[in-house]
Amino acid sequence: MLNEVNAIACLVIAVRLLAYKRRGAAHNLLGALFAYALIVACGSVTIRIMTGDYAHSDWSEIFINITVGIAVIAARGNIMRLIRFSRITRRRKL
Repeated sequence: MLNEVNAIACLVIAVRLLAYKRRGAAHNLLGALFAYALIVACGSVTIRIMTGDYAHSDWSEIFINITVGIAVIAARGNIMRLIRFSRITRRRKL
């Protein structure tokens, strides 16, 4: 039961990130690499559960995956909305 919930949560994350359309948004290499890594990781968990290679899912793991899935859906697949880096602003000397 826990494995199936985990597989569905990981599948939702991977599919939503794969279905993201930029629609004029600027390309960001760091965001693209992070999204790619997340797609591969979530996709591999789903495949491993479906093939029976994944032995056990823990409640904490499921909670994390569901939370990340909700965040990805709320961000409409735009991983850069989840990763907001603070910009270092320089003060102009007067």
